[in-house]
Amino acid sequence: MATISQEHLRKKNPGILLKTPMLIVVFLILFGCSNPEMELGEQVFKGTCKACHAGGLNGAPIYGNKRMWAKRLPQGIPVLVEHASSGYGLMPAKGGNTNLTEQEITAAVKFMVSKVAE
Repeated sequence: MATISQEHLRKKNPGILLKTPMLIVVFLILFGCSNPEMELGEQVFKGTCKACHAGGLNGAPIYGNKRMWAKRLPQGIPVLVEHASSGYGLMPAKGGNTNLTEQEITAAVKFMVSKVAE
């Protein structure tokens, strides 16, 4: 069986060796690697965030819509968590669920971002 050397891969596609580990991580997160934070994020999304982020109510970026999230992603997770915690534009603080913890909000933001940051 022939193998492809790392040098050959670098010449054909210089970024492939850097991209491969990231792709594996994304694959594991999305398709079968049990990740408690993602599971918590999905639970919070379904219980609170989905009300607006499923259909774009009041301009909320729709879950899974890369175009709508494109301007927000460069702000980074901490800023997005701050917006979700304190409220931003027409979004109420904590999405209107005052019982949410910082951990739950962070998990929900990471869950939503994971769908578009592929």
